[in-house]
Amino acid sequence: MSPLTAIYLDFQDRFCYRAWRWLSLLPERGSVEIRPYSVDAGRSWDRTGGSWGLELLALGELARETGRSAHEALVDAAFAAVHDSAVEETAAEAWLAIGAAGGLDLDTFTADSERWRAEVGLWHAEAEDELGVRGVPTLVFGEAHALYVRLEEEITEAEAGQRLLADLADLAEQPVELIRRTA
Repeated sequence: MSPLTAIYLDFQDRFCYRAWRWLSLLPERGSVEIRPYSVDAGRSWDRTGGSWGLELLALGELARETGRSAHEALVDAAFAAVHDSAVEETAAEAWLAIGAAGGLDLDTFTADSERWRAEVGLWHAEAEDELGVRGVPTLVFGEAHALYVRLEEEITEAEAGQRLLADLADLAEQPVELIRRTA
């Protein structure tokens, strides 16, 4: 079985939040690459004004360049703000406050925000073109096996989280395109 190597996330998506919290229970989290994917399809990545979700993902790209701990801190801060604190999504100050909470240099972000948004676009295009990603959260096992997974309930126990990871790693290598539990 291939190990979990990456996860595509959008901070606005509640299923991504559940998947991130699940990964937080596992020692593998530290080796999983966090990749941005915007569920807002058809977005122009190089426009001068961003949206709430795109700005959060762009902040994530600055955090990625800053280092793993900064990236994880930003991801934690973004998910907490969106899903736990219900931050007002319309104000630029809101996403900048999340970046500050994640320990980012906001002057660096604002000086070159187009670059960070463009990087989100590159990740998004790569996800679709190379792995067939069409939604989030998508888990990547090894280099080429991608699974779109929606957790109906939050996983709160590490042992249950490890079992699920093992099952998904096995499933990722099977010749299955779609599985859906109906009841």
